[in-house]
Amino acid sequence: MRADEQTYKNVAKNCSAYAVKDCCTCTNKSGDTEVSCTTCRHFTQDKHCSLDLFDPIVENHNF
Repeated sequence: MRADEQTYKNVAKNCSAYAVKDCCTCTNKSGDTEVSCTTCRHFTQDKHCSLDLFDPIVENHNF
């Protein structure tokens, strides 16, 4: 499911199962966690959603 970072952000913002990684250090200047598939606990090391939600969200939102 390799995609560009903007697509990962859009998908994560529209995903009801998004859950930030427990020890995520991915923060922006204001200290907020960047909402992205790459900061989600369901995003595997081989860049796939372990819940298989990525493709349906992309298809439903036309990213």
